[in-house]
Amino acid sequence: MDAQRYFYGPVPSRRLGYSLGVDVIPKKLCPFDCVYCQTGRTTEKTIERVSFVNTDRLKKELIGILAGKATIDVITFSGSGEPTLHQNLDRIIAVIREVCGRRIPVCVITNSSLLFLPEVRRELAAADIVIPSLDAPNEALLRKINRPCAQVNFERIVEGLVKFRAEFEGRFWLEIMIVKGINDSPEAAAEWKGLIQRIRPDKVQLNIPVRPSQEHAAVPDQETLRMIQEVIGEETEVVLPFEKQPAARRDERIEEEIVEYLRRRPATLADLCASTGAEEETVRRVLEELVSSGRACGQKHQGVEYFRIND
Repeated sequence: MDAQRYFYGPVPSRRLGYSLGVDVIPKKLCPFDCVYCQTGRTTEKTIERVSFVNTDRLKKELIGILAGKATIDVITFSGSGEPTLHQNLDRIIAVIREVCGRRIPVCVITNSSLLFLPEVRRELAAADIVIPSLDAPNEALLRKINRPCAQVNFERIVEGLVKFRAEFEGRFWLEIMIVKGINDSPEAAAEWKGLIQRIRPDKVQLNIPVRPSQEHAAVPDQETLRMIQEVIGEETEVVLPFEKQPAARRDERIEEEIVEYLRRRPATLADLCASTGAEEETVRRVLEELVSSGRACGQKHQGVEYFRIND
């Protein structure tokens, strides 16, 4: 982690606007090895929680980013692995609050695998928004789509979600990633409906694997998404494409920002223009240099070209 920055983006998020990512986990530690993961295969499946972040360096980095007057709607814990594997996540949130106050909300995106632990629920309570996922409505589909480590099972995940919802006072949005041919059946939708009635999230968001993954996860059609949305209920929404555009800018840090973005997720030319605020010609030139040097590569997915850093 020391060779890389803790923050990346802002990333144009379909749900959150311009999201400044916080990456507190080395690539790639996670209790899951999801078939749709855009950051690649999990190198170590674990539920062991460790502290990785130097908070003084994180604070200094964030101050520098905010001094650059980047457009930031939210600060989001996501990135190379499962954020709740970091011990004392609430201390990192406290450092962010020290710099930003309450003017920029803090969000944590989690796969829900560790919510059965009381200390994880306590630490996550410091966030403004928590987006936990529930990609499977039963144990068999959990094993098929999320491929968890041995210490994680379906009942523990549901138990953690129910308890956290009862304790958490912030915004609680449950995410379901729908992958064609795996968890897109009417039977799965009916099971989710019952579970969601127990969990009681503020809203349910259906997401799709729009970015390329190692397993080439397939995107369901719109008719299937509408069916699932109707079965689960009217508080369910399908995550829509990001549309806002920032003011254009040009500076010498654009290549560094692009590299840090691509370390965490594949991105299109349009994604990178939106994130950096740079002109298309500038971003295209940087990408061409990265590809020609072998540092990055392009990959077509669903007819769209995505770029990623070569590990």
